[in-house]
Amino acid sequence: MKKEKLLKKATSVALVSALALSMTACGSSSDGGANVADASGATNAETTAESVGDAATETEETAEDFEEVTLNIRVMNEYRNLDKVVEKYEEMVADDPILSKIHLNFSYVAGGDYKDKLTMALAAQEDYDLMFCGGWHGLSSFIQEGDFADLTEYYNNDDYPGLKAAFSEDFTKAMTTYIRQEDGTYKTGIYGINLASFYEDSRGFMYREDLREKYNCDPITDEESLMAFVQTVAENEPDMEGVSLYNFFRLDSPWYTAKHDHVYTQDNVNIFGDQTWVYVGLSDDDTTVLNAVVAGDDETAYELMPEGYQYDFITEYTQDRTKWNDYLFESRGTTDVVEPDAAITYCALTEYESKVKTALESNPDAKFGFYVIDDAQRNQEEGAVVCDMVTNNWLVVPEWSDKVDATMKFLDWMFGSQEAHDLFELGIEGEDWAANGTDGYIATDISEDKKYFMPSYSFTLNPNYVRKSEFVMNDEAINSQYDYILDESTYKLSPLAGFVFDASSVETEVANISALSNELQLTLSMYDAETAAQKIAEWHTEAEKVGLEAVRAELVKQIQEFLDAKNSN
Repeated sequence: MKKEKLLKKATSVALVSALALSMTACGSSSDGGANVADASGATNAETTAESVGDAATETEETAEDFEEVTLNIRVMNEYRNLDKVVEKYEEMVADDPILSKIHLNFSYVAGGDYKDKLTMALAAQEDYDLMFCGGWHGLSSFIQEGDFADLTEYYNNDDYPGLKAAFSEDFTKAMTTYIRQEDGTYKTGIYGINLASFYEDSRGFMYREDLREKYNCDPITDEESLMAFVQTVAENEPDMEGVSLYNFFRLDSPWYTAKHDHVYTQDNVNIFGDQTWVYVGLSDDDTTVLNAVVAGDDETAYELMPEGYQYDFITEYTQDRTKWNDYLFESRGTTDVVEPDAAITYCALTEYESKVKTALESNPDAKFGFYVIDDAQRNQEEGAVVCDMVTNNWLVVPEWSDKVDATMKFLDWMFGSQEAHDLFELGIEGEDWAANGTDGYIATDISEDKKYFMPSYSFTLNPNYVRKSEFVMNDEAINSQYDYILDESTYKLSPLAGFVFDASSVETEVANISALSNELQLTLSMYDAETAAQKIAEWHTEAEKVGLEAVRAELVKQIQEFLDAKNSN
């Protein structure tokens, strides 16, 4: 069915609803308006009934034009007991003249096989109308190659009120892709539906609150009190580690704070990997690239950066972080050694519940708290998080699908109300889950063989429809932090959101520098301060030999072209 028919139908349905509402709200014998005749002699009731009848007839004719369709939908990883949810969907839309004709056929592929299956499906133009695609699956390349439909017209569109409500103006901007053309210009479009329950997780540490109380340590409110607690545990609990690092460490990192000073590092500019972050300095109005710097650059590179960052602050941060080394697991970075319990364990906020529950299985008497790394986030300041406002999880519509309107009509319904969204995210209310207030849920006692499960990151997540678990609702501090990351005012959209580096002209150089970066172990703090600086200097010397300056020049050039295109709209 063509788009214009669907829009015409939507308008007709709205007209019918409005007329019906006007009849119930305005027509009564007490106000004298129910049966007043017009110039032709017809009463108000008769005229209104005739209008409704005409509109209803038009709706029926338009609905008749809409053919029955079945949407073929593929998600990543296993869902369970989906049939009962699809059956409930059919029941909920049974009276809708369009949605009642939109049927759903789901399939899934395990995560380990998903990328290969996705690539095959796109190459063969298989019969799918909606699919999951992760950023790590090659989303940007697929968009560049024209594999996905441009969905721009469905957003900020009154004919799709569910999508308009669920995807704010900033969220829609964040989903916009800027596709670099051969001449350096850009074309834009929205080539996917981003799945996110929040725009960026709060990074932090779960800590042993029972040990803090046992040793009468100060409440953990800043890095100083965090360090004092770790030191105390290390001195008194010889069988424990101070810090469980795993493979990620942004404690007191400029990753967060520098963005407020127009110095940006984020996934889309860290083209050499996490071992050697790239920081991009912009002008005060974020329209002009000043420079892009890496650890080990000389002062001439840093002199071009914004005030306060005109020295090698990256190496300084790396060296300063080594003060934690004495409290880290000696065998960090290995996979065949079980790490002992720790005073503090790196943890994202949304991982806290599962990590606590796992820890309690072996130590049921322990108590835990959560410390947020970034000062501004910990203090829950407005606009503290400058980020891309999108995750790596997307739904995409293949460019060759002839059911784009029907697909977006279904998504408009699913994202159009809490009830519809709850159905596909949590299952049947009262059977698979029960409401806990207006924004929480409680798991029911339904047996696992009957319980509904959908990998929500693969199909349903949206920041407007989040129900918090009973665990979160019962922890005042954690609940408050969830409220904070779910509040859109917490975020500012990065000026680099949507940028994708085209490495084709420096592909060899990027590969060689990345290989050098991968040999470092800076994120695991494997060196003392002096050795860390030495390793950085050695890396920089070798990186220059294999094309660091050529890559830097190309990165700066492309970001400037991107900003010019973005700011011209």
